[in-house]
Amino acid sequence: MKNPNAIKLVAAATKYRTAIAENDMYPGAAVVAQQDYEDLVSIAQMIENNEKGVAQAMWKLDTAVRDVIPESVYNIYNR
Repeated sequence: MKNPNAIKLVAAATKYRTAIAENDMYPGAAVVAQQDYEDLVSIAQMIENNEKGVAQAMWKLDTAVRDVIPESVYNIYNR
């Protein structure tokens, strides 16, 4: 990826997935974190490809997952 916002989002998604996996907060947490990670990376790919609908994709995420998105990235697409 070359888009700085996409790179920031992937970095945040990776950090989130790692934190959930390491803490193993509840049974199945790693599976849920992996799906959340894939959703965030999918949005990063949308950003990378300059696709429309990034804001809508962000809003479809659970609130806790949406909070993983760096504010500087989130604010660009949700004004």
